[in-house]
Amino acid sequence: MLRTKRQLSQGTVDADGRPLQRPRSSITQESTDQRAEHDERNDETHDRRTQGHSAVHQSTVYYQQSSNAPIFNGNNYGSIHNNVHNITLNVLQILCQHAALGAMHESEERCPPPLCHPGTRDVVIRRVIGWYLNKDGRKEIMWVHAPLGYGKTAVAGTVKERLDVMELDFDNPIGATFFFWRSSVERNSPARFIITLAYQLAQPIPELCPGLEVAIKSKPGIVKMALENQLMELIVKPFKSLPNLDTMPNRLVIVDGIDECINSDRESLVKKKYAEDQEVVQIRVLNLIHSLHSHHLPLSFLILSRPEAWIKRLLESPPFSDVVEPLDLYQVGDHMNDVKRFVRAELSRIAKRLEIPDEEWPEEEALVRKSEGHMVYVATVIRHIDDEYGDPRQLLKGIVESCPTNSPDMSHSTPFSCLYELYRQIMRSCPERNRSLMMEVLGDVMLTEEGVLFFRDSAHNTALGLLDRLSRRPPGSGVKALRPLHAVLHVGGGNENSDIHELFIHSSFREFLESLHLSFEFAVDAKEESARLVSAMLDRMMSITTATIGRELEDVCVFALHNWCINWYYSKKTWSKFKTTYLHLLNKVIALDLTACIIQTYCGLDPKLCDGYEPLYNLFNSSEPSKFFVESMKLDGCADTLSIAHKVTSHAQSSLDNAFTSMLQATTPLALSSDAVESLVWDCALYLCEVTSRPNWREHKVVRALGTPGPNGIDLCMQILYELYDQLDRPNKATKYNLLKHIYKVMVREKNPILELEDNPFLGDDEIDEPESESDYERDSESLTSSIDSDEE
Repeated sequence: MLRTKRQLSQGTVDADGRPLQRPRSSITQESTDQRAEHDERNDETHDRRTQGHSAVHQSTVYYQQSSNAPIFNGNNYGSIHNNVHNITLNVLQILCQHAALGAMHESEERCPPPLCHPGTRDVVIRRVIGWYLNKDGRKEIMWVHAPLGYGKTAVAGTVKERLDVMELDFDNPIGATFFFWRSSVERNSPARFIITLAYQLAQPIPELCPGLEVAIKSKPGIVKMALENQLMELIVKPFKSLPNLDTMPNRLVIVDGIDECINSDRESLVKKKYAEDQEVVQIRVLNLIHSLHSHHLPLSFLILSRPEAWIKRLLESPPFSDVVEPLDLYQVGDHMNDVKRFVRAELSRIAKRLEIPDEEWPEEEALVRKSEGHMVYVATVIRHIDDEYGDPRQLLKGIVESCPTNSPDMSHSTPFSCLYELYRQIMRSCPERNRSLMMEVLGDVMLTEEGVLFFRDSAHNTALGLLDRLSRRPPGSGVKALRPLHAVLHVGGGNENSDIHELFIHSSFREFLESLHLSFEFAVDAKEESARLVSAMLDRMMSITTATIGRELEDVCVFALHNWCINWYYSKKTWSKFKTTYLHLLNKVIALDLTACIIQTYCGLDPKLCDGYEPLYNLFNSSEPSKFFVESMKLDGCADTLSIAHKVTSHAQSSLDNAFTSMLQATTPLALSSDAVESLVWDCALYLCEVTSRPNWREHKVVRALGTPGPNGIDLCMQILYELYDQLDRPNKATKYNLLKHIYKVMVREKNPILELEDNPFLGDDEIDEPESESDYERDSESLTSSIDSDEE
């Protein structure tokens, strides 16, 4: 059987299914005689690439020796006592590593959490709390829905905080919270939803921890399994294992912003463009909640969302309609009185700051009327007039006296026409001489929010400064351009450290900018903005040559190297509709020293900058990396278009070949971090999949370099061979094994020193041999396929 010896070596799985780590050699400036020490250290390191296929490393997960995590005390149920503290500690540490901590009510990401203004939304809050406390015959799921701007998230937060301070006959009535948010990578996807709920439920109910420990030890890969499996193993089974489940207090789980869940998995960093994608993932979350309810656990669920058509259709149809209590926030309470109370309090605060009589607000009643009960409208107005550089009274007068003469066709108007007109007023209040710059910077912010721009420091002042340098704008111009938009963005005094990924105060302003029908001359063209930024990145990369490899680069060049690929990948389909734009960018790629750029990307890889996302991932994860730049290009038969497409494809292929060959045959030490090595090895293995699909692949220069690596490319070569072995359980396994056998034959012929090493990649492969002719490869291929297929059965 293939690899019989290596199955019990590090990096594979033992008879009990426990994962073991293969030692990973260093490809940094460490010398060969340091390899043993380095391998021993790396043996304790979790391999994040294989995390989804094998289990989490035992020593990392199960036997943590110290932690600052709290120990939670809980009530006794049946025979389970408080001696579960040690189990609780370990289980919580494991779950915490994979939970979306930013989705919790008390998270730093949401600090301070949105809450209702004192005295507002009292009717709906009392209604929700009354529903939860009433145990007689009520439905276990409540759905609070309303259009944007009605404060659903604030209601959820206020319900949570009021229940926390109520004197009930048990502690901790809130079991868990999850606040979805489309601009947050870990909160716009359900990937961490179940783990986050389980993590929180285990804190007020520590008796769940033994069951959680059983689940994690018996299925160490549960954190990467399907959500439906996680639900059963991490929530349902631990609850069912408790002896007195029927007498446990009922706890409330709050899930806010289902409509903000727009990505299907944690790998998807960019906002989905199509409603059907959002519909599928949102329905999946609702089905998970319904499944939890169906197991009759001591849990109630408060769901809050916009009344999207597919959400409404699902929740108002069986089996959901039998267990869901709907509550229309728009129909409950006195919204005009709530707005009036809020406006009065805020104008009084502003008057006190200005030291003016509180009565000097003649437009106050008119503002309340114009709001039509929309809290988001008056909150935006208050932020706009609360300007230390302007006169709040005059600003308020200008808003109230404005007439929406330029609004859309009123026959198609919405209840938010007044809000969108307010946004247009705010935009028009910006100095006209700065308007084009303001729109450009807003484009930067919108692309950043979509998750296609990564910064080492995401504080918006710092990030915008970097984008200023990238776009060759005067220093500080980005921050200055957005300063007049403090009513709709987290900018200005006190917001210097606001994260650039979360500058929008309310999602309605982003939607306003995306819609030409709503924003008119203030619409942001995503196609133009992405092309402009990528063009600027390519310009910065022009300075990178083979002579600069390994040198310290300007931060703006490093930023360009880390961001151009993902932006190209997610924008190229849009560019393909605009031939001139696309051809302009392709010509810039042709002019690049792409070989030097690829090598420099690995040499300067900054994990903090790319936030765990590998800079060249999209390039090598495409079906044919050499055709990455033209995959979406419409070849219209034009000679110029065909010529450019051919040039850029040829340039990409030769650049990739040269980059990998240069690193494998390096004669001087490669200054690569461990993260860079991991990325490089994976990328090269993927590229070899394309190479081996070509005729005469055995003569390809990268294949030859693998067989005869340079003195400083030996470690890299070994890592790539290890990776190829690891990928034998994936598609094209026979081709990969033929590649391994060919490289082995070359190494034997060349007396390669790798074969003399104790950890050489071929050591545990009993089926590796020295075929006498190339035709033997085909027979080996058939044998390999039969062997692996038999194993899988």
